Amino acid sequence: MSNSLMLDELLRMVRRFGRVPAHVNLLPSSRLVEDLAIDSLDLVGIIVKVQDDYGVIIEDDDVTSLRSIADLAEYVAARFDSSAAA
Repeated sequence: MSNSLMLDELLRMVRRFGRVPAHVNLLPSSRLVEDLAIDSLDLVGIIVKVQDDYGVIIEDDDVTSLRSIADLAEYVAARFDSSAAA
């Protein structure tokens, strides 16, 4: 899967599961908590959806480093590529 396709899918997931209003512009650089005001419960929903859809495990200790949508995409891409190769 191309990184741009994955990023587009993640943007849609973040909007839906983070309950981000349609008028809010989502960018790869958008920070999940600071810019989009995603609360911890919705963040868990996003993480679970990403894990289910991409078959990757997002470690609890890594969640705090996933500050932006781009961070999330990079993290998932690195693990998705290695799990697809296995």
